Amino acid sequence: MSSIQGVLYLRNEKEELRWFEDVDPNTEDGKYVGQIKNGEPCGHGTFTYPNGEKYEGEWKDGKRHGQGSYNDSDGRKYVGEWNDGAGEGHGMITWTNGNKYEGEVKDGEMVGQGTFYWFDGDKYTGEYKDGKRHGQGTYTHLDGRKYEGQWKDGKINGQGTYTYTDGRKYEGHWKDAKLYGQGVYIGFYGEKYEGKWKHGIYHGKGIYTFSDGIKWIGEWREDKPWNITEYSKDGKVNGKMVNGVQQ
Repeated sequence: MSSIQGVLYLRNEKEELRWFEDVDPNTEDGKYVGQIKNGEPCGHGTFTYPNGEKYEGEWKDGKRHGQGSYNDSDGRKYVGEWNDGAGEGHGMITWTNGNKYEGEVKDGEMVGQGTFYWFDGDKYTGEYKDGKRHGQGTYTHLDGRKYEGQWKDGKINGQGTYTYTDGRKYEGHWKDAKLYGQGVYIGFYGEKYEGKWKHGIYHGKGIYTFSDGIKWIGEWREDKPWNITEYSKDGKVNGKMVNGVQQ
C-alpha cells in the first residue's frame, strides 16, 4: 500500500500514544501533516506539539526515522539522523546564543565523537558521553591556548597537555581541571618543574631547574620550597632548606 498525503492527530489513550484522523482539542498531543501509510506517519511530514515544538522530516511506522529537524520551544535545534523515534546518528545541534555542536548523537544528546563550537570562538573536538566531554579530546581557545588529553564528566581529568601561546607548557596529570599528581611544567624563560602537584600548585617531591642550570631538588608544601637541596649547574651543593628555613 502506497502512502497518501493527509493529517493525523496524536492522543494519549489509556497511557498509550495513538494516531487519529479526528481531533479533540482537549486531548490532542500534537498534529501531523504529511505522508501517511496504514494510519500512521510514513514518509515525509511535519509534526507540531501544542507548545510549539516542531519536527520536520522522515517517518517510518509512526516514528521519526531518517533525516529530520527538531525545534525545541527554547530555541534549541537538532538537524540530523533519527532512529526509531529518537535523534540518533550524525547530526548538528544549535543554540540561540550561537553555540553549535556537530557529531554523533544518541537520544538527542551529544555522545561519541563530535565538535562543539562556542559563540566566542573556542572549540572542542573529541569524545562525549551523556552530553558531556568525556574521554579523549582537544579544547582550543580563540587566542591559541590548547589542551589535549583526557576528560571526565565535562571536566579535564587524567593525563593531558596544556600549551600556552607564549611557549609555556604543562604535561601531566589533572583532577577537576587543576594540575594534580605528577607533571612537568616548562616556563616562559625555559625554567622547568618536574614533580608532584596538588590543586594547581607545587606540593610534594620535585625538581625545579632554573634557566641558568641551577637545580632545587626536594620537597614542596603548598607551593613553597620546604626541604630542598640546591645544586649548581656543575652538580655541586650550594645550600639547603629545611622545613622552609634556609640553612
